[in-house]
Amino acid sequence: MATVLDIYNFIDSIAPFSSQVEWDNSGLLIGDKNADVKKIAVCLDATSFAIDEAIKFGADLIVTHHPIIWDPLKFVPSDTPVAKAIRNRLNVISCHTNWDAADGGVNCVLATLLGLNEIEKMGEGELSMLRVGTLPVTMTAKDLAGLVSDALDTVVSVALPEKEVKTVAVCGGAGASFLPDILGKADVLVTGEAKHNQYLDAKEMGISLISAGHYETENISMPVLLNLLKTEFSNLEFTFIEEPTVLYVG
Repeated sequence: MATVLDIYNFIDSIAPFSSQVEWDNSGLLIGDKNADVKKIAVCLDATSFAIDEAIKFGADLIVTHHPIIWDPLKFVPSDTPVAKAIRNRLNVISCHTNWDAADGGVNCVLATLLGLNEIEKMGEGELSMLRVGTLPVTMTAKDLAGLVSDALDTVVSVALPEKEVKTVAVCGGAGASFLPDILGKADVLVTGEAKHNQYLDAKEMGISLISAGHYETENISMPVLLNLLKTEFSNLEFTFIEEPTVLYVG
């Protein structure tokens, strides 16, 4: 029989919780570390839908990427995900920036999916979340955007589409703030979301910027985490809860 602490310790061994950035809130956020675990649900976000699906599955534990508790809670309405989890004795472990930075985590999965070679960490601290690699051949940012769109089955936006790119930095989620950090280190940044001014900043810096959706650039890593857990805890039951956040039309 496994416990919540067993699961926590395994995740800690592949994506140390100590590596999360200062502003993050990863770890065991709801529950009892000594509780027995027979069924685990894995998902990107601990939404009401995900909590309901985990309860239907009979999960003892839900493992998420985005923390179920972010800002300090001053009131917990009974129909919120936090209240539902507590009421149903559903333990919750969230592994956010530690999974972003982990070898084999979010950004390694993204870089590998895009076919990059010579994949390395961008740096230390928050930069450890980024990965940088090279394309097999030089191409335009527009052509790379097409590859990203096909790989993630999503709509993308691109700044400086005609720029020739070879070295690619990737950061799933909201990574456009790292543009100054990749200057001189990569030709293009592939991330999940970017603000209008960040596209303008990218053009001024001469860096191509491709955004492909926060959900799309991160959710691809959760089945990988699920399979790692399955391999380590083969006697447990698992389910993956998928909840696309945006429906693209056109």
